[in-house]
Amino acid sequence: MTFLQLNYISEIYNCGSINKAAQNLFVSQSSLSSSIRELEEEIGIQIFIRSNRGITLTEDGQEFLTRIRPILEQQRKIERFYSDRNSEESVRLSISAQRYPFCAKAFVEFLKHQEISGYEFSFKETDMDKVIEDVSERKSDIGIIFLSDMTEKFMNRVLNSNELEFKEIKRIRPHVFLRKTHPLAGSEEISVRELTEYPYVVFAKKNNTSFNFSEEVVLSGPNEFKKIIYVNDRATAYNIMSHSDAFSTGSGLLPEGYCPSELKSIPIKDDLDFMRFGWIKIKDLNISPKAEEFIKLLEKGIKEMA
Repeated sequence: MTFLQLNYISEIYNCGSINKAAQNLFVSQSSLSSSIRELEEEIGIQIFIRSNRGITLTEDGQEFLTRIRPILEQQRKIERFYSDRNSEESVRLSISAQRYPFCAKAFVEFLKHQEISGYEFSFKETDMDKVIEDVSERKSDIGIIFLSDMTEKFMNRVLNSNELEFKEIKRIRPHVFLRKTHPLAGSEEISVRELTEYPYVVFAKKNNTSFNFSEEVVLSGPNEFKKIIYVNDRATAYNIMSHSDAFSTGSGLLPEGYCPSELKSIPIKDDLDFMRFGWIKIKDLNISPKAEEFIKLLEKGIKEMA
């Protein structure tokens, strides 16, 4: 039994005639009939009843056609996938990133530069451990994360165990995000101690994941924060901070148009680790030209805002 024979069966049924099917398939009628007879003998059933009026399916033939249809559909999906992938007009790029607005801005800028007739791009914001998993399992071509001096040793072990390497873009001083009418909004710098009485918005870590995978700056004395709000997406975090005295921490990079105008960022004056932003990829594997194009735009955006 071959895929060719299965396709023959499907075409004959659709045409209702061996002669017409042979014309559509560009084979001789005798060759087509011979191939069907061989298949019937191999599986031990009669698929078609032949008459002067054409052909019809036997009861066994109806069951056989029902069983081969999913196989033929899967075959067509596989053929389309590789046909599209090998097409010069089809370009793919998949990016996983921690929830940073400057990454979204870089992706939009990347889209503006595309002058090709077809592409399939993916941009996903998620937790750091998921970013690492996506790149390691080749679900994403590159991942955007941050490290610090405090987390470097641990994260290097994690990256090495997943055959990944980290490429640093820039070190950035940690900042506080809060609304412009927040009681601390007039400060030029803010200490961690000043923040302890306000609600701290943090991204929820799955299954109590280590602070090494944190989305936010790792602040000293985390037990000092009695009010913590866990969120799962960037929009929710922004809404909470825009309409309350809650705050969060991060890079301080708030690209215009990608963050609420009600928010501002202020440097943290305590001696905290710098945030080391960069991207990850599989070791010894070259990234695509499109991935390089995105990274250049990301680097440019970060350095212009920092």
